[in-house]
Amino acid sequence: MSDLQSKLGGGLNILQDSLQQGKQKLQTAQEISQYKKVLNDLSEARANLMLKLGEDTYRKIRSGELQDQTLGEYFQEITEVDRKIFTSQKTLEQLNQTSKEGTCSNCGNSITPDDKFCGSCGQKQETYSELTNQVNMGTCPTCEEQIPADANFCACCGSRLVLQGV
Repeated sequence: MSDLQSKLGGGLNILQDSLQQGKQKLQTAQEISQYKKVLNDLSEARANLMLKLGEDTYRKIRSGELQDQTLGEYFQEITEVDRKIFTSQKTLEQLNQTSKEGTCSNCGNSITPDDKFCGSCGQKQETYSELTNQVNMGTCPTCEEQIPADANFCACCGSRLVLQGV
């Protein structure tokens, strides 16, 4: 009987050791997971701070407060991307406007893009080109986009415009 008890006791010890090792492995895995989460959160916070730093630097370069050749090169690249974004948005707006030109803005009757007046209610129909021709246009010195002459900022790149005669 003592041989059986010693075998059972030895087996229980082995089982307890295995359980203890399993608990330690589980604890270690939980600690690793916690540290990975902390590292991920810190990395995300750093990325947000870098983004804010970049945006502030961009604003200072655009306003002329900061001048650096390398940063200026990045500014030029960003300006070109901003110009492409602006042009795409403008084209999208014009396409949306064109799709709306099929109906009268007053009564909803069908009209063609060439109609100056609605055939149903007589309402004058202004096209996008007529509206833009009524505004004096100028050119942004930074991105060369056409903008209203009396604008203080460029709608494309956001640069502050120098007012003439001020």
